[in-house]
Amino acid sequence: SDFTLVAPDQTQSPVFPISPPRTSSSSSSPPPPPPPPRMAAKQPLSDVEDGLLAHLNANAEIPDSRSFASSLGVPHKDVEDVIKRLTAFRIVESADITKETWVLTDEAKGYAARGSPEVQLVAAIPPEGASKGALKERLGDVFDIGMKAAAKNKWIGFEKGNKDLVLRKVEDTRDELQEQLRRLENGEVIADKVIDDLKRRKLVTKEKSIWYSLKKGPEFVAKRKTLATDVTREHLKSGDWKDLEFKDYNYGAQGQPIAIGYSQPLLEVREAIQNIFLEMGFSEMPTNMYVESSFWNFDALFQPQQHPARDSHDTFFLKAPATTTQLPDDYLEKVKQVHQSGGHGSKGYGYDWKRDEAEKNLLRTHTTAVSTRMLYKLAQEVKQLSDAYFISL
Repeated sequence: SDFTLVAPDQTQSPVFPISPPRTSSSSSSPPPPPPPPRMAAKQPLSDVEDGLLAHLNANAEIPDSRSFASSLGVPHKDVEDVIKRLTAFRIVESADITKETWVLTDEAKGYAARGSPEVQLVAAIPPEGASKGALKERLGDVFDIGMKAAAKNKWIGFEKGNKDLVLRKVEDTRDELQEQLRRLENGEVIADKVIDDLKRRKLVTKEKSIWYSLKKGPEFVAKRKTLATDVTREHLKSGDWKDLEFKDYNYGAQGQPIAIGYSQPLLEVREAIQNIFLEMGFSEMPTNMYVESSFWNFDALFQPQQHPARDSHDTFFLKAPATTTQLPDDYLEKVKQVHQSGGHGSKGYGYDWKRDEAEKNLLRTHTTAVSTRMLYKLAQEVKQLSDAYFISL
């Protein structure tokens, strides 16, 4: 390439020249970049705690935990963890400081460092112009955004008869967007109109920040003792358990949650079968009435009243209420007739059928009793039965 991009200054908004300096093939190679700065080793929380207590001991308060974290060179999260621990022991008292601030998105942080898309685009166009394809290959994702913004600002144009060749129309460009983003990044106050523009371009988002002010608590000490929570074998052997200070037992603490309430395997199989039938269009009959009359449980199924399954050692009969009177008389008479003398091709059982036996209440012995009730109910509700499919599980 016969042109180069001018790297933006890190403190001032850059002005990109129209004709970037040419690179010479005979020029010496640029010096290697300096090695990245070595990150400071993470301080243990005990050191952070010691520093915080020492500061409070000397100054009585810490008005801003963020500034204090910066002075220690540690993340605010570490200071926050220490504050919560010391507050629980009443060694310090803390007050929340809450503020909503506008922060840069990841996209905006890139623009703050490298320049806005429109300025990057203009800087990439040589005096003779460049094709859209070449610019897109050079700029990547910022090309489309830069084209729209630069065209809106009338910084670029196109060669007559060749819409693919992009030309610059300005001598230099001041990167106001980068300037605004850097000001916001540095915590400066930005006009509402500028914020609205940045929101429209999705370059800022509102973030809720919480930090703390601190002062000495009623149990303040310059150095916190580590309280013992249990007596160990070593304590007993050495005898130092006599001098230990133990942490107070918290009787109000929540215990470890216990995982209970697993599905019984047979119930899981039952549910799977149930879902299959329901998906096929079946309706489920109500099976939640566990107390049933002998009439629906036995007689309506034409089981004779002297059948051994109706004995007390096979069926649980109720003492209270022992009987029911809610039986359909017309249907009861038809069932009685079939039991005694038959009908519909049956000869019957030829015995004296007793209503008292049919009225006895019992614990339902099978769900077929539900089927008899449902068939009778459907016959009463509709004159001509249409297709209907029912299951009971």
